[in-house]
Amino acid sequence: MKLGYRILPSKRYVSQKIVKAFSEIPTSIISDCMEKMFAMDSKIRPFHPKPMMAGHAITIHCPPGDNLVLQKAIELAEPGDVLIMNTGGNTSQAPVGEIVVSNSIRRGVVGLVIDGAIRDSDILPTLSIPVFAKGVTHRGCYKDGPGEINVTIACGGVVVRPGDLVVGDSDGVVIVPHEEAEGLLPKLLKMVEKEEKLLEQIRNKTVDRSWVDQELIDKGYTF
Repeated sequence: MKLGYRILPSKRYVSQKIVKAFSEIPTSIISDCMEKMFAMDSKIRPFHPKPMMAGHAITIHCPPGDNLVLQKAIELAEPGDVLIMNTGGNTSQAPVGEIVVSNSIRRGVVGLVIDGAIRDSDILPTLSIPVFAKGVTHRGCYKDGPGEINVTIACGGVVVRPGDLVVGDSDGVVIVPHEEAEGLLPKLLKMVEKEEKLLEQIRNKTVDRSWVDQELIDKGYTF
């Protein structure tokens, strides 16, 4: 296949049961349990009041100012997919607006992540799926190509492969390598339980904070 013109099959490695479990866990906990190494740039933020999503990555690589292959990726999408797009960080043109998102909803897509800009920013928050992007502009895209679908991309400073698990919420987006998702889940659930217990101790004023002084002493502080 010619570079710049590849359209490859979608990949699904993670069961729907695992995807659903991840959709109920905050991105902050997922990120912490992966050593904070797979979190997207904070400039990629949600344009939706309820941005929680989790799904399988369909990756899209478009040159700045063009969204031709994004149109094809929408038609390849299946329910539960997330369209995740590298446009080189360009925010001077918007590959995604109301029509793109509405067509994505038609296909059962659960969210979009754009390393670039959106438009129709007053309407997108009212639609049923979240969009994460870097900024807003009224200026649209051309449909000339080139572009690629389901290749390894970079988005928001993170490597994303077709079929990786994409999780987003109000704090941003985190990528879970597909081969790690099932094995990571018990650690995540344990962390959720730990934080719930800690918050209960804080509310009850029974929390033990002696670790703070011990940590400082271990690092050579005197006080």
